[in-house]
Amino acid sequence: MTTFTTANTVMVLATRFDNLGDWTVEQQFVLQMGSSYLLAHGIGTPLEKDADTTIEIPEDGDYTLYVRTKNWTAFWSEGKTPGIFQVLVDGKADKAEFGLGKVGDTRRERAQWYWQKGETYTLAKGRHTLALHDLMGLDGRCDAIILTKAGAAPGDSLEDYRALRQMLLPEPVADKGTFDFVIVGAGMSGLCAAIAAARYGSKVALIQDRYILGGNNSSEVRVGLGGQINMAPYPSLGYILNEIGPDRIGNARGAHHYQDWKKMDVILAEKNITLFTGYTVDGVEMDGKKIKSVTAVEATRQDRIRISGYVFSDCTGDAHLAVMAGAETMMGREARSQFGESLAPEKADDYTMGVSVEWYCEDWNTPCTFPDSLDWGLRLDEDTVEPVHRANWYWEVGMRDDQVADAEKIRDYGMYVAYSTFSYCKNRLAKKEDWECTHLTWVSHVSGKRESRRIVGDYILREQDLTRPIPHEDGTCTTTWRIDQHYPMEKNSADYPGEEWMSYGKLVPIDPYAIPYRCLYARDVDNMFMAGRDISVSHVALGSVRVMRTCAMMGEVVGLAANVCINKKLMPRDIYKTNFEDLVELMKKGAGRTDVPYTQFYHQVDRTGHQAEDR
Repeated sequence: MTTFTTANTVMVLATRFDNLGDWTVEQQFVLQMGSSYLLAHGIGTPLEKDADTTIEIPEDGDYTLYVRTKNWTAFWSEGKTPGIFQVLVDGKADKAEFGLGKVGDTRRERAQWYWQKGETYTLAKGRHTLALHDLMGLDGRCDAIILTKAGAAPGDSLEDYRALRQMLLPEPVADKGTFDFVIVGAGMSGLCAAIAAARYGSKVALIQDRYILGGNNSSEVRVGLGGQINMAPYPSLGYILNEIGPDRIGNARGAHHYQDWKKMDVILAEKNITLFTGYTVDGVEMDGKKIKSVTAVEATRQDRIRISGYVFSDCTGDAHLAVMAGAETMMGREARSQFGESLAPEKADDYTMGVSVEWYCEDWNTPCTFPDSLDWGLRLDEDTVEPVHRANWYWEVGMRDDQVADAEKIRDYGMYVAYSTFSYCKNRLAKKEDWECTHLTWVSHVSGKRESRRIVGDYILREQDLTRPIPHEDGTCTTTWRIDQHYPMEKNSADYPGEEWMSYGKLVPIDPYAIPYRCLYARDVDNMFMAGRDISVSHVALGSVRVMRTCAMMGEVVGLAANVCINKKLMPRDIYKTNFEDLVELMKKGAGRTDVPYTQFYHQVDRTGHQAEDR
């Protein structure tokens, strides 16, 4: 077996390049493929500025170049991918086009991350340069580069990759201390949990895997807020959301529309919150059935930290923390017989609501071109194309995929559909002259998720809780959104079986309903709360509670409950058993400011009606 050592191999992570140029750091899929990476997200225009760095060659010799990359369109096309780039060694471009993909028998095999071989270079000991030069502006990707004298290619498996990194780039773990409350995920639920706990005196660590706060409501994803706040029985809940939420509605609008600065300003003003942005939690240390600490890796430098705490909250949406801690989770649709739900299917299955990858284009005064996707893109014609200027919520992909394991594939398919649609309109539409001055202005490369894993708590909220309704003594914040379930649009499904990209919403009315506190902590991890779309609900009930204003109030409740735990030396379950009145008193007060303008007015699109792109 070939041994790679620091004496015969140099490894450099792309995100650690000295200069990233116009490349984008992509950190969504660290847990699936092992790393953050650089993405050439040029929206059809090759990146102007290369990424470059300096390396140190340990000794004279002949070094073979390998680049960890992938062919991101190979799942759906046999044609040459547009995600290609060059690697320059000491200013000379390697002959290979990187990103072409692994040769395999199946789409999945062809589209995996792998080490693509380049040329062999005679290099003297000392300093040399590497650069990444994008060729298409259509999401070529580079994770790492090695130059080796070992005489063989590194292994492609995730296990081989992790072992290689541990050998060549061992990372110490920096201890960041112990906090009262550690929150993983800074979407709207995590933000409100952090603010609520901090304002009542708890020392909070807030860990976010991106550099921008707000999750689906950030300028990276651009989904508007749904649901109603300040509802009985605790009308003070929701004022935090009013502080940090944008004062505008709508999906896929300009970046300013989502007012990221409001979220960041409020968080930074809280002296009891320590914010860790760009960190993906990838490990947990347990003490029996309690989380003792988490470890996390940063996206650009890829350094590692450890954070300890008394209580924790999983606000990741995907229940990543819960799974690492050994909590039971659910994913997919439960059988009708499991909870007695009339809206559930007869048999359980793996179906979930999907991901929206939003985009928009604008009509300017200048003509422009866009690469023709005929060789690599989605097969479209005048009947199947959707010639719109804005993708809204119903552009939805991945309903039949695993929302966790297949997360990168699902996101990529959303971009694939967007690029293919715009390319068809620009190059082959019968009325393509109408698109001559239309520019593809923005395509999200961050998934707007609706559903994945849900964590099992002491109570699982069901359809009949919402529709009868069935009140519980431990009611907290109120959900107002109808049970909103999405399904593949029939015609689109017939045209693209198994690879649908359009959906419709089916709504069932509910009365406003107070979510039981028992849905907000894990059944089998003693010191873990959860808030957001990963709380303890059935698939059907998730259709109501998943919208962001409701998730934000869950976070506020969890932040208040964490404060009770910290002050009384309790665990989350103890509050339900013995100290719920302490939480009630805090929910009556809330933690938000009431001296700021009130902007969060209820808005619910009628998804049973016409699917307009500008709603």
